[in-house]
Amino acid sequence: MGVDGPRSPAVHRGARLLDAISSGAAGTPAELSATLGMPKSSVSDLLDTLEDVGFVARGPDGALRPGAGWPGLSDPDAVVHRVFRACATPELDGHTVSLVRLFGNRVVFVDVHPGREPLPLTPRPGQRADAAACAGAAAILSAMSPSEASASVRAAATHLGLTDDEVRATLDLRRPRRTRIHRSQSAVLGRQLACAVTDTRLAVTLHVPDHLGEPVARRAGAALYAAAVHY
Repeated sequence: MGVDGPRSPAVHRGARLLDAISSGAAGTPAELSATLGMPKSSVSDLLDTLEDVGFVARGPDGALRPGAGWPGLSDPDAVVHRVFRACATPELDGHTVSLVRLFGNRVVFVDVHPGREPLPLTPRPGQRADAAACAGAAAILSAMSPSEASASVRAAATHLGLTDDEVRATLDLRRPRRTRIHRSQSAVLGRQLACAVTDTRLAVTLHVPDHLGEPVARRAGAALYAAAVHY
């Protein structure tokens, strides 16, 4: 979203809250207050309003995340809806699919469509994870030029307090050659396949159950790539 100078003070403060929540920079009222330098009472009042209009929601654990009204504000072209609709194929039926964006050395889950297939851990909208643990981060970075990737990561580096080594480690996730389908396996997010979504800074990720055989996974990956390109 990228909020700069103030317009109406209340609107500007609300926009800063939305920016911090949607980017994954803050996930609780206390984090918002500390990150944005706002009094806790102001944060509480603004959150109440944003929740009332559906721009912010709270998860079962109390964590803040974009609400049901957020896509209409942040995604006027309905990219999220269109990508998930394109994923409605027999090859992806029953599987968990997510959309992620990169923020520094983290990914933020923009939205998640849970499937029927069991997973060790199903991500939730608004959840943050290390970029190194997510195939979507490599997909997003690899779809950019080296200068674009560097600018994207460094734009959040100061905000997140990243060291030069952490910035370099994140940029090392970028593949010099364009790869259609990126693969990852991590203890936190399990087995994943991910593709960059054309003309966006998003990646669509298939969360692969452990029991899924390689031939089936390859067919699912091909369907995922088609959705990412032709949505």
